[in-house]
This record gives sequence, structure tokens and C-alpha cells, in this order.
Amino acid sequence: MSKLIFEENPTIFTTGAFLKPMKVTDSEGKEIWVWYVSEFIDDSFLNGEVYNTKETSNDLETLVEELREG
Repeated sequence: MSKLIFEENPTIFTTGAFLKPMKVTDSEGKEIWVWYVSEFIDDSFLNGEVYNTKETSNDLETLVEELREG
């Protein structure tokens, strides 16, 4: 996904998070729309336990490092 286009509306709510539409280019070069989490407002869970993940990071490794440690 080399090209991203974020939209502000519509914003929808799912349990614990707000979702917004985002246009991405897939690996075949086709533009598609997907939902992305724009804001967490409640607990997240991993294996049935409360796990409040980092919301942002400069790289993928740091973003998911706690998942690998736990």
C-alpha cells in the first residue's frame, strides 16, 4: 500500500473505536477503500486480557513489540 488518501467523513463508531474511510492502493495497483481506526476510546483485549496497545509509532517493530513480549 504505497498511496494513502484519508477522509474525515463519514466517521462511524464501533465498540471502543471510531472508524474512518481511507483509500489505499493494493499490491496489484488497484485503488480500494478500507476502514481504519482513527481513535480508541475503550479497552482493547489480547487473549481475553485487557491490552491497550500503542496508538502510534515511528515503525512497525515498536508498534507491536509489546505483543511479542506478552
